[in-house]
Parts: sequence; structure tokens; C-alpha cells
Amino acid sequence: MTVRARCSQLCIRGLGASLLIALGGCGPALPEEVEGGWETREEAIRIPNSLTTQALIFNALSTNRVANQMLGSTPLTTLFNPPGDPYIQNQLRDPNAQAFMPYLVSCALATGQNLAWRNPLTGTNEVWRGKMGLCTEWATQPPSQACLERVSSCLLARNNAFGKRVELSARGEHPSSPAAFGLELVTRPTEYDPSTSQRLDSFYSCATNTLGMQRNCGWEVDAIGSCDPGETVRLGAGGHAPDMCTGSALGSSSGRTVVRVCEDIAGCDDGGPRLLAQSEGSCSTTAPAVSFTCPAAGYFSVMTAPYESNLSATATVQVEAPASYRLSEAQVFRLREGAFYGTIFDPSALAVEIVVRDGKVIGRDQVVDGSVYRRMFSCYDSAWANSAANATHRVCALPASGSNCAATVAGACLNPAKPSYPSSKCMTDDGPQVVGDGDYQDCRDTTGQLWKEPVTVYLHGACDVVGGSGSSDLCARK
Repeated sequence: MTVRARCSQLCIRGLGASLLIALGGCGPALPEEVEGGWETREEAIRIPNSLTTQALIFNALSTNRVANQMLGSTPLTTLFNPPGDPYIQNQLRDPNAQAFMPYLVSCALATGQNLAWRNPLTGTNEVWRGKMGLCTEWATQPPSQACLERVSSCLLARNNAFGKRVELSARGEHPSSPAAFGLELVTRPTEYDPSTSQRLDSFYSCATNTLGMQRNCGWEVDAIGSCDPGETVRLGAGGHAPDMCTGSALGSSSGRTVVRVCEDIAGCDDGGPRLLAQSEGSCSTTAPAVSFTCPAAGYFSVMTAPYESNLSATATVQVEAPASYRLSEAQVFRLREGAFYGTIFDPSALAVEIVVRDGKVIGRDQVVDGSVYRRMFSCYDSAWANSAANATHRVCALPASGSNCAATVAGACLNPAKPSYPSSKCMTDDGPQVVGDGDYQDCRDTTGQLWKEPVTVYLHGACDVVGGSGSSDLCARK
């Protein structure tokens, strides 16, 4: 399932849902969830991992003992519905707390299940939007321990230290909601520029009627394809590829349409560096089709739009073999990163405390050896060449010293040579609820305690979540 799953220096279409857990957390939280766009499609668990490590470990809600206890034992509407609980409202004066909460809500609540709250800094009423539905009852009831662990795993999966939005696939199991971690049959390209983490202009509505393929507004994502680098790829929505104007047309259109092809799994703007090809007509016709050279990444994404932005038209894209198109989540997110498990909702297990007092955030300028959340853990996939270093850079704001971490790295999730504990932290590498999705289940921490609500993350690219470190060794695979 994909979740795209949306920027301080330490800032996931599915972590299984593609937890596209976007990595980053100092700008507006989860822009894709507030601007109205792909969130209206069925994206299962695909989410972006953009919650910064700093906001996750140093905020006045989850790293505040009183607020942590209240969160873990009280319905969210009781705490946040305007005017909101007075103590919680005071802690929301912390910008990190405001960055943290949209991710908690999007992990816990389902699409359409929104949480109203009052911003104490502005006095305005605002809304956080649900997405994954991992603990839907939390809206109106105290959460169960299993719920808290599931949401904790989701939050940790969405954590990232480098301020980069990354699409992930988050996978796991939800006993009462098997669809929560289902995989997308067709994965859509992301609407965000991977180099800036900003939504591309092309996916906003056009302010006025605008024509043609070169406009950067009024486009929609279609699907993702794969190909052999260097080969010629041909695709169309009713036209013939310009280097081959005979034979059967590729695809079809209802009304006049335009198509655009971009490198890898994200959309692109006209004139952008990842633009591969675009067409508003081919072979002396108005039917669009293109031919292009398969990029080194071996993936391409397709966008479609009406020729006139204020008209309605539908494109059905077809790609000529041997290239593949309409890839599933499992085909796009193939690299297993590891698993995240435990709970952040244990006030007695906090290594530090952040408190808003007299309008000031107190306690943030600290360096904590190891994990701030003493009961949060991660394990790594054994296919990483530098597994421990990779995992540490993933969960620690100061990875070089192993400090200011959101979790303790427990070890290999599953060691093929020694598949039992303690060499392997997890009892299985494919839970039974969604057969074949490769989610680790029943994972132990460094003390041997068993945790039954892990979230397993799959990546599209090996360097996606640790590329900001500047060390390519961290993303080497065996």
C-alpha cells in the first residue's frame, strides 16, 4: 500500500502504503493533504516521510511527559477540538509540536476522518487530515496499546534527518482492517519535485484557460513505467510515435489531449531537467505520442492533460513493448529498508522533556546519547552492505555520534544464516495478512521484548532516505 503516504536541517506513495513518508518537517505539514490533489485517490498506505527527526524527538507533545500521557489515554477530539484542552493548547505553541501532529493524525485516522484544532499562535481554527487509518477509534475513544504501537511505528517510518521528501512503501498488518496495508495495483507518480520537495506547478489548476503541452498547470499523473536504460521507448494516447508513423496507433483519447514523460517516478514541469518528452500531436495529427531514450534509472512517469485546460478530455496511455507500464507498488518500491517498532507513548521512557512555559520552549537544546524514546526500535534488512550505519543515519539526528535518535537500532531484522533470535530480531519476513508483501512481523528489541505491530519500509532507490549524508557507502547493497 502506498502512502505518500508530505524542513530544518534535520527535517513515505507508500511505506507499505507507500509510506511515502516524505522526509521533512519544518515547512507546512503534509502539503499534499491540505492542497487537495492526489489525496482524493485510493492510495492505501503510501505516504511521504518528511517528519524531521528534530521535530519527532524534541516536541512539546510526545516528548512532554504530561502531554504524552494525555495523548496515549485520551480521545483526540477531547484534546484538540476547539477550544481544546488548556494544557495541550499551551504545548501547541511549540512549532515542533505543530509539525508533529499532522503526521500523527495522518497515521492514526482514515481519509475523510479529520481532526479540528485551534492554533494558539494565530487564534484560527484549522484541520489535520487522516490518511492511513491505523487507529481510527482514537478520534473518539482512548487508543488501545496495539493502536499506539502501530501509530508509533508509522511515525518512526516517516522520520528523516535530511530534510528531503521521499516516497516510501510502508507495509504491515492491521488485524481488523486488512486493507490498511494493501499494495496499490497501479502506483501513480508523485506530484512533488524530488530535488526541492515542493509540489510541481504543473499539478495546480490553471488560473485561466491555457493551451498545449508547454503549460505548467492543469496536468494529472497517469502511471509509472520501466525500461532498459538506453533503449527507445514509444508511448501514446491515440497517436503514432514520431519515429514510426505507420502501423497501429498507441493508446487512445476522448477529446484532444497532451502527454508528458518524465524521468523516474516523479512528474515534471516543462523545461525541467527530468523532462524526457512531451506531445500535443504526432505524425501530422493532433493525437499525442512520443519516443524517447530510456533513462539510466530505468523508470519513467507519464502525465496527461486536456489540450485546453478548461475542457474535459481523457487520455488512455499505451506503451510499446518491451517497456512495461502501469507498474504496481511492489514493482516500484523493491528495496526493503527494514522495520520500525515499539512505542513513543510511554512517558516513563522519555530521555528528555520539552515543555512550553511562559511562552518559551524549554529543553530543546540538548544532546541525548542514543534514543530519546527508550522503547522505540528499528531493525535493518540484511541486504545492506553497511547496515548498522545506514540504520543509524535513518533514525538519528546526530548519526556520527549516535545521538538524538528517535529509536534504538536493534540489529538485523532477519539474518538468513541465523534466522532465530538474537541474530534475527523478527520471527518472520512476510506476515500472513498480505501474502508476498515482505513485511517483517513479531520483532524483538534489545532486551528480548516482543513487539507485534512493526511497519516495514520499502524504498524505490537505495539512497532515497540517506542520500543527504553525502556518503554513497551508506546506500550500498550486497
